[in-house]
Amino acid sequence: MPNILGFRQYLHSEKSYQDLIDIIKGQKEHFPPEEGFMTVVALCGDNPREFFEREDLRHEVSFYDFAPWEESARRVAEVFAKSHYKEHRVQVIHYNENPLGLTYPLELLVHIANLMNAGHLAVSDSDFQLSYSEIRRVYDHHLSVAKPDEVVITYPRRHPRSLETEKYPINRWAMEDLENMYIYLLSDLKVLNSKPDFQSGLSITTRAANKLLNFDNVGSWIGNLHMAIQVIRNKGHLEKNFVVKTNPQHESTINFEVQCAKIDQLYRYYMIPLSNIVQLAVEHPQRYLMDDWTKGKSREEIEQIIYRIEEMNNRYLEEKRKERLESDKDVTRDRVKSDE
Repeated sequence: MPNILGFRQYLHSEKSYQDLIDIIKGQKEHFPPEEGFMTVVALCGDNPREFFEREDLRHEVSFYDFAPWEESARRVAEVFAKSHYKEHRVQVIHYNENPLGLTYPLELLVHIANLMNAGHLAVSDSDFQLSYSEIRRVYDHHLSVAKPDEVVITYPRRHPRSLETEKYPINRWAMEDLENMYIYLLSDLKVLNSKPDFQSGLSITTRAANKLLNFDNVGSWIGNLHMAIQVIRNKGHLEKNFVVKTNPQHESTINFEVQCAKIDQLYRYYMIPLSNIVQLAVEHPQRYLMDDWTKGKSREEIEQIIYRIEEMNNRYLEEKRKERLESDKDVTRDRVKSDE
């Protein structure tokens, strides 16, 4: 019954390759297999096979190239769990050449944890916003307070919430808060008082929590939020006050378009429009919004930031709607020509 540390990675840039090296090199120091840990990297993007050869890493990883199949997360997990892997190595699963969002790798790692009867599963982004040592501190804290057969999910609290902002036309801290409000409204309003940091890039779940998770028909970007909602709805315990230090973020795969897509998927799955969320946020900012960005701002300034997010999100979704309509027209024209 291993404890799994899973990384989600999009291998596509010089930094992401360095992050992969750091994962492999840091495993023995921070999550050694002899202490009962298994490190699994759920990877999309570039095929790392030649990179492993070039960097002489092939003896430190067990590599599974499942990308040509383009199979479901469940199917890939089943094949991996039946594979003959060397436990002292980092397990690297290349599941697709294209990025599929955040839900697929999370679902893949949860299925693996269930199939291997893992006691606990940590899922971390690979950008090391939280250093390896901080991830281990959180895992140790989780293990000290959570039993495998209790429904528990641990979210560390970032100090500060380090976010890359260079290419963003909106306030990312405010956007995170709006996304978190879906969790509040769809699960348990009692968590409002402490405002958990649901999007730190790290979550740790127990075996009991993993068994109840279901990602059927969940949008490609909202798996993390959906996971929190399911755990809270099933009377699970949130371990949410463990503070971690963050590294500055200089690169992020979560751009403005992705955040708009998340809002659209939340609406499609849960049928709560962003306008409802925005109205609550501007009426009760002290209840729903964190003070790491609201402190020192007037109510009018906060409202302007929130309304700008809503305006730009609506504009983005309208442009996407028009693109879909044009695409549908093109398909129809092609069918008519074919029939002729």
